[in-house]
Amino acid sequence: MHSREYKLPEKFQDQRVLVIGLGNSGADISVDLSHVTKQIFLSTRTGTWVVNRVSDDGYPLDVVHFTRFKNLLRHLLPTTLVNLWGEKKLNARFNHDNYGIKPQHRFLTRYPIAADDLPNAIIAGRVIIKPNIQEFTERGVIFEDGSREENIDVVIFATGYSYSFPFIEEGVIQTNANHIPLYKFVFPPHLEKPTLAIIGLLQPLGAIMPISELQARWATRVFKGKYPRPLLGY
Repeated sequence: MHSREYKLPEKFQDQRVLVIGLGNSGADISVDLSHVTKQIFLSTRTGTWVVNRVSDDGYPLDVVHFTRFKNLLRHLLPTTLVNLWGEKKLNARFNHDNYGIKPQHRFLTRYPIAADDLPNAIIAGRVIIKPNIQEFTERGVIFEDGSREENIDVVIFATGYSYSFPFIEEGVIQTNANHIPLYKFVFPPHLEKPTLAIIGLLQPLGAIMPISELQARWATRVFKGKYPRPLLGY
């Protein structure tokens, strides 16, 4: 099953479940299931950096780190230095190598995941980290490191999503390898008139809801004619 089909953990009671993919969905589903299943195996191909929503002095992560000043530092300082600082900060909470999830990429290369409870689940043994999958057997799975697990009841693919808009006329929104070009991440650029706005289709550094609200405010004012029409058609 795909992660989009997952709703509640109760029907997986006392089962052995393999979750494939260590993104936000894979981590959240694994932790959620780990309280009711017999065992969770979490397979990751590349590992990941894990951030905690609670940061220094108990303040939220975005309040502490997503400030104008720190954003300025991130652009002024060498990337290597920022990577070293970020990785040291994350490893101070729990060493990613010890937990089997140290990524192959540097801190700023990809988005980290927010999974506060994942380290607790790993250290308690409820979630066992496994490498990438080599092949499936009739009732089990063989991993690339040669280890294998048998009697797997359910496999959940938390392997991401493909963007599509089947409810909109074909050609209105153009996609290219899951990349959707939007003017200021809101308006389809090739429309003759700005009569359609896409809200929330972005991955920001921080909470998405305040950004979505600002996008919606701007879009409604463009629709009303209160703001100049966006320069579409680039």
